[in-house]
Amino acid sequence: MTLLSCLFLFCSSSESAQKEPVPASTLEGLVVGVSEGDHITVNSFGTEINVQLYGIAAPQTAKVDKFTGWSKAGQPYAEEAFRALSIKVLHQQVKVEIRRTFVYKNSAKQVALAVVYLDGRNINLEMVADGWAWAFKKFASKADLPEYQAAQKRARAKRIGLWNQGIPQPPWEFQPQLRITPKLPGHQPH
Repeated sequence: MTLLSCLFLFCSSSESAQKEPVPASTLEGLVVGVSEGDHITVNSFGTEINVQLYGIAAPQTAKVDKFTGWSKAGQPYAEEAFRALSIKVLHQQVKVEIRRTFVYKNSAKQVALAVVYLDGRNINLEMVADGWAWAFKKFASKADLPEYQAAQKRARAKRIGLWNQGIPQPPWEFQPQLRITPKLPGHQPH
């Protein structure tokens, strides 16, 4: 059984997990990947764990599939949020406090919803405070949400990061259009 599967058994996905700010499990590992401004991959004792940062939502990056030809546009400041998180944690040893685990509808991969700490700093909260993510009440407890919302309010007042664009669209409202570029044999674009 993988480490994340074991954690899945111990982590609660009930509503009580939303009210309790206590981590279900804690682990340490090396950040080996950043895929979005709020998603990282942590290697803990040889097991790679997909982590979504708890309490935040970053702008969605553009998606391109070179094999099928489909693509989805990203949001403004998505690449900047991705870079900001990468600079903070990539190739760094972090502590991960898992609040719960879940599986996305379109994937069989388990994801740990967690607070990520680097040298005692709450990276999730830093991403909001630096203006690269929204406080996301869907994935935050009532005990934690006020701190995340206060950080967002300060970033917005300073007009830093994504707040530089006035009224940015949060990722939970963003509906990218799927574009398909047909690949014709022997056809070269001009």
